Amino acid sequence: MANTDPISSEFIKSLLLSDFRSYPALDVEFDGRPVVLYGENGAGKTNLLEAVSLLSPGRGLRRAKLLDLARRENGEPCDTWAVAAKLGIEDINVGTGSIDGAPNRRQMRMDGKTTSGPEMAKHISINWLTPAQDRLFTGPASDRRKFFDRLCLIHRPSHGRTFLAYEKSRAERGRLFADGIDDAYWFDALETDMAERGAQIAQARWQVLEMLRAEIAVRPEGSFPKAALDLDGEAEALYAAGAEEPEVAEYIKTNLAKDRALDARAGRTLRGVHKSDLLVTHVEKSMAVAHCSTGEQKALLIGLVLAHARSQSNSQPSNKSKRPPLLLLDEVAAHLDEHRRAALIEELLELGTQVFMTGTDANLFSAFAGRAQVFEVADGKLHLQSGNLP
Repeated sequence: MANTDPISSEFIKSLLLSDFRSYPALDVEFDGRPVVLYGENGAGKTNLLEAVSLLSPGRGLRRAKLLDLARRENGEPCDTWAVAAKLGIEDINVGTGSIDGAPNRRQMRMDGKTTSGPEMAKHISINWLTPAQDRLFTGPASDRRKFFDRLCLIHRPSHGRTFLAYEKSRAERGRLFADGIDDAYWFDALETDMAERGAQIAQARWQVLEMLRAEIAVRPEGSFPKAALDLDGEAEALYAAGAEEPEVAEYIKTNLAKDRALDARAGRTLRGVHKSDLLVTHVEKSMAVAHCSTGEQKALLIGLVLAHARSQSNSQPSNKSKRPPLLLLDEVAAHLDEHRRAALIEELLELGTQVFMTGTDANLFSAFAGRAQVFEVADGKLHLQSGNLP
């Protein structure tokens, strides 16, 4: 039975776009129910999801350059673009957009004041699935690492900032190698920072991994197969063995110092949390996900995202950071058979979080049966349809 209570997570009550991608202007209201966006390819469905994704830390679901986000007129980008939303439970206003005169920079604002991504993430968290992620399990480890770090970011909003700080120190260490600088004091300072940040990154990953494992373990068998999860990384393995954060930091620092000569010859840091990988196995088949069919990989990925959302909603509701994230599902239904589409829709309704789904055909979402807001996307506008899907 689908949840019929008022939505339990933060949700977007209204959304305004200004000169964003294909939208000269948009002002639309939502009521917290799932949002279905259907229309022809190129109509702007994914553009709208991207706009919502930018209300979270990071570069959004396309990881696009800021200059590419502005609507174009006669081939030239508009001077500024903006995305703004009113959140329906706390009744606060959040937004992001380019800075006039500085098109390569953007700012985030909350109730009229400049804020940061991690601060905004305390009020609204967002996760997504896009067609580009269909290759997640067969692509490079960096893609899986970014995917898992986004799950961590929803759990711990400071995770992204911690990783950026780690990467900054790693890049500076690399420049020392490139410039032939052999300053033990400088190296020690950078490696100390990398060790402290790396230990925090690995701890967040391990905590989220344990959280996901627990959620998957109690989940009954269903339309989406269960996944066995592990992290391939030295620091994460230390937490698995029971180590505490100071021990992990010391381990990282010791190895960075020991590896200086080797890293200098390579011109980069060869080991660390920037090399970790997410390992996924199809439980029923005892098969590494990379060897599964594309349909099985898609089902496992959807199941993993659902497990993460459930693990958030099953946490203490008084903790805002534990709210289930808003879900942006781009063209997900098109890859599923009718049975799995219906099962997915019922699970999304059970979550009690706001969901945005896109597709070219409204009939893909018929299982919502009046339990969603339905919009046709055309000509840079959203056209609200009647209560029941065709």
